[in-house]
Amino acid sequence: MPERPAPAPAADPAAGRAVATRFALREARLDDAPAIARLHMACWAETYTGVLDAAFLAESTVERATIEWRGMLAAGSAERTVPGSRILLALDDGDALVGLARSAPSEEPDAVRPEKLDSLYTLARTHGSGLGALLLDGVLGDRPAYLWIVTANVRAERFYAKHGFALDGTGHPYAPWHDAHCSRMVR
Repeated sequence: MPERPAPAPAADPAAGRAVATRFALREARLDDAPAIARLHMACWAETYTGVLDAAFLAESTVERATIEWRGMLAAGSAERTVPGSRILLALDDGDALVGLARSAPSEEPDAVRPEKLDSLYTLARTHGSGLGALLLDGVLGDRPAYLWIVTANVRAERFYAKHGFALDGTGHPYAPWHDAHCSRMVR
């Protein structure tokens, strides 16, 4: 996919106002895995410190994340690795990696939709800029899908509700994340 610049205002924390920023979206490649992992772990630190178990966050290293992202891109791209999946990266106007999103076919036997949003993370400095919506649209469009959120992440719940997802009443502790409670959202 060619790079697709998109205008979106970015928050200027010092001034408390929006400033013009352009984001470019592009498909992830295998050689992006280390950079994706660094971004992923930076977003987790910003999003989940004080929300998820500190021991879980401490063991969630860039090295481990790099291995996971390499696995998702092993054939060179997400689509070639897992048909139907997509990983988009967002770069700011300075070419810094500031966001990522991944959609994929569901692997859950009791999935309520055939497709899920597996990941969507942006750096805190881009929150409120429209980047999350741009990434969501890039990987899913308006197709029906589902996702899981950490139940305590109220900001994520509000964001996804704004984009047509609703809690469906299904939730459970997620063992790989030290039993953090997660809730499903569906559209």
